[in-house]
Amino acid sequence: MHCSEKEFLGLLAYPENFERDFEPVKKRSVQGFSSLDQQGAAGSLLGGNLIATARGLSRQDKRDVNASVRYAQWYASQTRDRETDSQGWFSAFAITLWGMGWEYEDKNVVEESYSNFSGRLSSAYLNMIAGVNSRMAKITSDMFEALLVNSSALVSLSKESRYGREFAIAPAEYDSGGRLVVGLNDYSLRAKVQREEFLFWDWRVGDVTLTHRAVPLTLNRARFEEVRQELNHRLDLIADAIFEFYAERR
Repeated sequence: MHCSEKEFLGLLAYPENFERDFEPVKKRSVQGFSSLDQQGAAGSLLGGNLIATARGLSRQDKRDVNASVRYAQWYASQTRDRETDSQGWFSAFAITLWGMGWEYEDKNVVEESYSNFSGRLSSAYLNMIAGVNSRMAKITSDMFEALLVNSSALVSLSKESRYGREFAIAPAEYDSGGRLVVGLNDYSLRAKVQREEFLFWDWRVGDVTLTHRAVPLTLNRARFEEVRQELNHRLDLIADAIFEFYAERR
């Protein structure tokens, strides 16, 4: 990556207060441990969002991650245009997740722009995340390997993300304290040529510009349980699909 400019984002500042479905309550509580009822890892594609879940995550926690991202994406898209107001869209997305119990620290929310990106997006992401969390890098690497050999998933990702103009990568795992965490990475790719395999294409300098927004999220289980019933009710009204395409080799 070249010509990088990083800044911290104050999500509540874009551009006015949002009328949120789940009013955020800034409180902390003890995080419970989840029972491990399914040992395999899994991946899913929600719109343009690639979600990778680590080996050992419970079946319910995988569903909760998918449900949270699915609803937050839908709600953000009702209030902001992801292409013309990408910062506002990302803000709405993250704030909606906060309202459901996915907590973050403002100082950890960043935006980075690359005016002269080159190489593979997949490799650049893995190199970046490996320096922060090697376990999440391994989770995502396994998902990328599966994606490469699944033509249906690649076509779906290309279509739902508009050839990478609007996509996200979100690995999920338990931290050392047993809390469910998701690394949300939102991308905006502007390319001269549309590539179905945009994630794995060897881009040359000058071919694309890339914007990357990231926020680490930790689930407050007590807060999530307060909104679970209402969340499930609203998801029943949303007509979209979850494309599960990956199961980790045992």
